[in-house]
Amino acid sequence: MTTTGSYPTATEDRLAILELIARLGLLVDARDWNALEQLFTNPVYSDRTSLFGGEPQTVSPSELVGGLRQALGNLDATHHLITCQVISLDGDQATSAANMQGTHVFANASGGPVWIAAGRHDYQLKRTADGWRIAGLTFTIQWASGNEHILTLAAAAPRP
Repeated sequence: MTTTGSYPTATEDRLAILELIARLGLLVDARDWNALEQLFTNPVYSDRTSLFGGEPQTVSPSELVGGLRQALGNLDATHHLITCQVISLDGDQATSAANMQGTHVFANASGGPVWIAAGRHDYQLKRTADGWRIAGLTFTIQWASGNEHILTLAAAAPRP
């Protein structure tokens, strides 16, 4: 790693943030819940109110990932695409905005097996002793298609 003094360059920070956010999508789709927890600060802010209503939450990484596991763990498959990232650096903090599209698949007798939700992810990031971590994530839905009920159907299904 090339550094200026004892600090990484802006390019190195941007690459680390790009990899961190890419890892988010890959780990969710791989259902690697333990590794996923390591991507977040403690606590972490989460706002998915445009998708599910309710209120934004500030929770531990294990609570955040536990909620994702509950919502997505019984699906047959997921595929998340995170693209067009724009990163703004400010010392040991950063923000990033990206487009996100999530495909969710669950075979069921109550409608179609696919639900796609797409919108914008806004990330708050912090440099920690272990590298960059996600301190906050806001999802703002822009469109969806398919059977929006498959998350509820999958969550209610018996676990394999």
